[in-house]
Order: sequence, then structure tokens, then C-alpha cells
Amino acid sequence: MFLSPANPIIRLVFGPLALLFYLWHQATPLPILAPIFMVIFLTLMPSRPPLSMMLKLLLIVLFVSLGLVFIGGLLLDSPTGYLLFCWSLLFWSFYRSHKDAKDLLSTLMLIVVIIMTIMSKQLQAPIEVLPWLLMKSAVLALLLTYLSFLLFPGDEQDILPDETQADDSSTHMGSILFKTTAMTLVLAALIGIGSSQSMLIAITIGSMIKLADPKEHKSFKQNRLITTAIGILFTFPVMLTFTFGLPTWVVLGMAIFCGLQLACFAIRRSCPLSIYQLLFTNFVVLVYQIITHIGSDALYAQLVRLVSISIAVIIGGLLLNLLHHEPVPLDSSKARTEDAKSPQPDA
Repeated sequence: MFLSPANPIIRLVFGPLALLFYLWHQATPLPILAPIFMVIFLTLMPSRPPLSMMLKLLLIVLFVSLGLVFIGGLLLDSPTGYLLFCWSLLFWSFYRSHKDAKDLLSTLMLIVVIIMTIMSKQLQAPIEVLPWLLMKSAVLALLLTYLSFLLFPGDEQDILPDETQADDSSTHMGSILFKTTAMTLVLAALIGIGSSQSMLIAITIGSMIKLADPKEHKSFKQNRLITTAIGILFTFPVMLTFTFGLPTWVVLGMAIFCGLQLACFAIRRSCPLSIYQLLFTNFVVLVYQIITHIGSDALYAQLVRLVSISIAVIIGGLLLNLLHHEPVPLDSSKARTEDAKSPQPDA
């Protein structure tokens, strides 16, 4: 409705948070799903998408939420079949993300596999309601994303795109196989431990290791822990307003204010798209956990979230360290080959 350079930040912060508080106030089951999907859509689409793209995204949402989750529900009683099914989806997701870091299908598959597995295996939620719940949340997020572009028009120009590799190393099958197997083992371990932060830890690790560029891996390893810790600090004012029992509109206003400050911090730090997306996904999830936590242990719960994300970052960093290798420059390898072939002078 009005043009402003701040519109991309306003729609990213105001849209998911307003939707989260509305769904929470209406006691909607799993109100966090639609805001997470909305963050993903807004960060993957820097400008208003055409209607043809919206229809394509709608078909992708229907395929992921109905088709994949329905098949997963059929295999739920077979541990081996469900394990192979999830492993195959994760492999496909990482393969597509190595081809294109902005691929929406790969991001949706990764999030859906994590949510479906943790909800059904750890929280014992009935698998029959998950397909319709995911589809309703994703469609709602998609429609509100399009509406937010109409209310706050303008292209996102302050967030740097992720770097992509020009060679075939980004689709190296050994790297994709390692990531898929590692993510499967992480999910199994989190479910076995029964951590209350399983979903947040799994999403953090999955978003970290899906990148293909070793340079981007290095950026994650060096900046992720500090950036995540600062992102959590931005939620402390929200926690205090909720703990003191202030009205809901005050808590929402504080959350929007802190989200705007977090976005400005990310822009000043020149965060690439992947870190920007993960930063706001964690922020929305943390706000949700704050407003659903009742009692005097809010500070302790916030520290538990900080420790949980720190553990996720450490695990993701270790996995990236195992994958990271310094490629030998082609010119230097040729020079060594020529030196080896050249005749040596007699002593």
C-alpha cells in the first residue's frame, strides 16, 4: 500500500509474528507451523511472486504436505521402511539444495521430514492429522505471504544472496550421502533422548549442513554461534514482558520491536540469505516457546534454549569440519606434474 525501503523488513517481522499471536490466541493446534512456513516463503522470495509461481508453490505444498506425509504415515508401523523413506527424502532435499540453495521444495522437504518425524515418533501425535495440519498451515502462510507483498511492496535488496559453486563439486555424492546419514542419525538421537528442543535443534543443524559451498561452511562455523546467541538475546525483552504478565498486545509489540532490531543487526553484519532465514526461523520459534511457557522458570527455559542451539551449532560445525577440504589449485597440480616429468640434471 505504501512504498518504503523498510517494507521488506516490516513484512518479514510483522507478518509471521502477528500470525503466530493470532493462532496462539485462537488455540490452534501447532500454531508455530504457519509462521515458520511464512518465514521460509518471505526469505526465499525477495519480490512479489507472479500468480503462476503462486500456483506452482501451491502444488508443491500439496505434494509435500499430503503426498509425502501420507506415505510416511503408511510406513510408520515399519521402522525400517519409515527410516528408509525419511533417508530418501533427506537425500533428495540435500541433493536439490546443492543444485540450488534457494530451491523451495528442498527446504520444505527438510522442514516437513523433521516435523513429521518428531511429532509422530517423539510426541506420539496421531499421524492422520499431520497431512491436513501441514497443508492448512502452508496454504495459509502462502496466502498471507502474497498479501504481505501487497500491503508492504518492495524488493529485498539488503540481504546478500548465498554464494554458489560453479563446478560439479557442489553435487558430490559422497558429501550428500554423508549429510543425509548424519541428519538421520541426529534425528534418531534426538528422539531417543526425548529433548524438548528436538525440533529447534534439528532445524538448526539441517539448515547449517544443507549448504554446498565450503566457503559458506566456513562462514557458518565462524559466525553462527555468536549470531545465534545475539539472536536469542533479542528475545529476552519479550520474555520479560510475558513473565511480568503484561497484556498480549504489549508482548506482541515488544516482539515486533525486537524483530526489527534483529533484522537491522543482520543487515549491518551483511548476513547471507541462509543465515538470515535461519536467524528469523529461530527467533519465531523462540517467541512461540516463550508465550507458551507459563511459570516462574522462564529464564531457566531461555537458558535451556540457548544451550540447545549451542549444541546444535557445535554438532553442525563438527559435521562441516568432516566435510571441509581445501582443494588443490589446478595450476599448482599441473606444475608439479610437469616438474616430475622433466629430466633431472645429473649429479
